[in-house]
Amino acid sequence: MFSTAFFTAAACGLFASGVNAHMVIRNPVPYGADSLTNSPLAADGSDFPCKQRSGVYDVTKMNTIAVGSPQTLSFKGSAVHGGGSCQLSITMDKQPTKSSQWKVIHSIEGGCPANATGNLPENPNGLDAATFNWQMPAGMPNGEYTLAWTWFNKIGNREMYMNCAPITVTGGSNSKDAMQALPDMFQANIGNGCTTVENEDLVFPNPGKFVQEGGSDLGSSLVGNCGAAAAPTGYSGGSGSGSGSSPASSSAAAPTGYNGGGAASSPPGYNGGGNSPVAAPKGGYGGGNGSGAAPSSVAAPSATERPGSGSGPGPGNNMSTTYDIVTVTTMATVTGAGPAPTGSDGSSSGGGSPVSYSGSQLSSGSTGTCTGGSVACDTPGSIICIGAGQFGLCDINNCAVPQALAGDTRCNANVIARRAKYLTHIKRKLKHNVRL
Repeated sequence: MFSTAFFTAAACGLFASGVNAHMVIRNPVPYGADSLTNSPLAADGSDFPCKQRSGVYDVTKMNTIAVGSPQTLSFKGSAVHGGGSCQLSITMDKQPTKSSQWKVIHSIEGGCPANATGNLPENPNGLDAATFNWQMPAGMPNGEYTLAWTWFNKIGNREMYMNCAPITVTGGSNSKDAMQALPDMFQANIGNGCTTVENEDLVFPNPGKFVQEGGSDLGSSLVGNCGAAAAPTGYSGGSGSGSGSSPASSSAAAPTGYNGGGAASSPPGYNGGGNSPVAAPKGGYGGGNGSGAAPSSVAAPSATERPGSGSGPGPGNNMSTTYDIVTVTTMATVTGAGPAPTGSDGSSSGGGSPVSYSGSQLSSGSTGTCTGGSVACDTPGSIICIGAGQFGLCDINNCAVPQALAGDTRCNANVIARRAKYLTHIKRKLKHNVRL
């Protein structure tokens, strides 16, 4: 017969095996790589931020990040817990504390760190999870500070993972305005009264300026008091004093988005680290240029620029919001245009890509005069039908830019009849992206 000690040892071995296969970031190179464990943050948040420990802020390697230059987010491990949703956030603090302010620069809703049913084949040093391309937004301040990767797993215990890395930002601005305009990092499952829900790819309450969607079970369910954790900081309005720097043109460094190991046949630019065909992000930070023609049978999420990213005197109130819908099998995304982003010619390539418009085509102020092909509308924030094959989102200037509907999607009586599940998420996001 087996002894109690044997079963205890066996259980401990299984537990250690699972823990050893959890995920850590491989690139950017994290702080204290030698002391970094792959477990989640403590349930009481005692090791927040950055998994506090001895040597937590030892610089293994300084990561130099040029504004607008493609960067890679990659992982080591195999316990991907069905994927989930991740964010990249930054703080100006070189050694962050609980009082540090974190600002979101990129969100991945679903499929992060891999698009898998459960876990990948166990390997604590495995490199088969997905990789993601991202960019440091234009206008970010130059200097040394800290980047954080946070992850909310889809299946298993309700946890929050967080790894931090030292970064030096170059090619940016001497102003903090662009950074301060970004939303706060979402926090949950660390004793702060907010808990995520299992079996959902979390749709962040305020995902930030650049969002990539790759999940099949998107959901925004939260339990508890999540107001503080999820409250968007939004855009301050007023005249502002922005850096006058716009994002790189859409043709420059368009992210291929989502790459990694996977068993299924995947479209160009994507391997989800799982066993089902999933999306090939279009990339194109705000420009609509695809990174490859994705097959029509799969979704094509994109890293899409949200409001407030253009050049000019700051966020102000001259903000317009566009609303993109793609084909029957693709996800609908919401993008926003701040004051006149440059380098976007509205062109789009790749099957099923949404129609985009440059800043010059958006409404031109609060005078009620709509230019650039936009049409007058009555209620800011509302959707209007422009014929059966087009729609528009009424902006704060009572103008709407015509947007093409793809496939058999139709607009009737100011209602778009397609994929109600995704439209629910869109309406929720519009509340954050349209500042009335």
